[in-house]
Amino acid sequence: MDQTVEQAARQITAEVVAQAPEGWTKCVLRGHGSRGGVGLSGGGYVVPSHPHSFFRTPFPHQSLAALASRFRESHGWEGIALEIVCRPAGAFELAVFRDGLRPGGGPEDGWTLTLDPGFEPSEPGAADSAQQSVPRPAGDPAEAVERLRAVLRQHAERSGAEPEMPAPVTAEQLAAAERRLGRPLPADLRALYLEADGDGDSEALAGYGWLPLDAALARRDDYIGIPTWFGWQLGWNQVILDADPPNTVRRCSGHPGWLPFATGFDGNFFAVDLAPAAAGRPGQVIEVGRDFNDGPRYVASSVTAWLGQALDLPDPHAPQQCAKGPRTLVVSALDERLAPGVQAIHLNDAPSPVDLAPLSATPHLRRLHLNRCATTDLSPLAALPIEDLAIDLAPEGDLTPLADHPRLAALAIGSQAPLDLAPLRTLPALRSLDLSRCPTSDVASLADLPGLRYLALSAAQWAALSAAGRLPAHLAAARLAGAPPLTAALDLLAALGVDTSTAYRLSGTIEEAG
Repeated sequence: MDQTVEQAARQITAEVVAQAPEGWTKCVLRGHGSRGGVGLSGGGYVVPSHPHSFFRTPFPHQSLAALASRFRESHGWEGIALEIVCRPAGAFELAVFRDGLRPGGGPEDGWTLTLDPGFEPSEPGAADSAQQSVPRPAGDPAEAVERLRAVLRQHAERSGAEPEMPAPVTAEQLAAAERRLGRPLPADLRALYLEADGDGDSEALAGYGWLPLDAALARRDDYIGIPTWFGWQLGWNQVILDADPPNTVRRCSGHPGWLPFATGFDGNFFAVDLAPAAAGRPGQVIEVGRDFNDGPRYVASSVTAWLGQALDLPDPHAPQQCAKGPRTLVVSALDERLAPGVQAIHLNDAPSPVDLAPLSATPHLRRLHLNRCATTDLSPLAALPIEDLAIDLAPEGDLTPLADHPRLAALAIGSQAPLDLAPLRTLPALRSLDLSRCPTSDVASLADLPGLRYLALSAAQWAALSAAGRLPAHLAAARLAGAPPLTAALDLLAALGVDTSTAYRLSGTIEEAG
């Protein structure tokens, strides 16, 4: 194996040296590779005379792919994380480990370490629970068929041609589909499939594609019915927002009770909801897919009503809307755009300190990120259902107003002064914590947070925890912030109980001939 790995490392180093800017002292490439592809994240050329300049680094795709393939064959690693440090004389140091490590996207983003690959955070609406007084289904099979025919006539008038519709499915096929779903299909959708098995790629349903029943089931099984989890690097502070109207659709990114039946060909789907939340109706239509990882959108009370929208017909069973505005705001001031329907706010570059009192206008706020601005008083957040909070605290600020908050699950804090972390012990839902932008403080107390599953700290903070013998025992993932080498991340993995004895290290030069 060494010859293959050495050859790839020398090729990478040769490319780095050939494309290097004047005055460079080293180049660090951090990347990952798997069957699905390879990529680089962070690192780059170090040029002391231009410390803040960006210099494009080479992307040695073939060499990275060769390394990934070789370690898959030799170690059984489906993915790898690697770091190679190259120097002007052609020397290199290579470190490789399995894909439980991921480099961050920027030079100071460090490494994300997966300690328990089998753990994924639960979503609020994922678990089945007893639904009390759920309204009856609103769909009407006969009316749905009449509306389908009207939509098809409308399409024919506009296109000048009758769509060629496929043969219907059989009653036996419908029964098999319901056994596979573990739930009965809505009566109106059932009636439509007894008319035709999809639209035969005609896009006759107001420009949408009506999926054949088998395709609908396949999309449910491999995509829509499965919660979306991007891993700890991107998903450590994931929040699922509520639909509008509230409590009509489960707060989850995927559910086996959602059957997609139509698509706009954009990665999104209209689905019948067979497992609604308490204020929803079985058979209601929701929108799910690529653009709805933070929660589905309520569309109509039934497939019958969804077809009616194409005919400009009202939906008599639609619940009263909570709000017409966006669920998420990206703003530079907390102003008149705040409204009851807002559930997530990204506040950018606002004058500091930020007064959070206007947030009382957003009683359903679940996510608040303050970016490049700071606040002193967190007390306006105490009464809000915040689940994800990312803030910078001015020197006068502290965490006391967050004490006993029942829902805060993900917290990222930046501060120039040490903080009293005692209020964190009172947060029953706290799962993810990022203190990497705070001065080293009493981090030993973090071992007293039994629900903590993700922790991001600086190298100095991790060292303090380790020296005190107080590394948290139940972490599923950790992040080593800053710009540490891969070897430092491996040392932290080992300290957290992960066997790193199979990590591969190699040094050499491009002149060596193997």
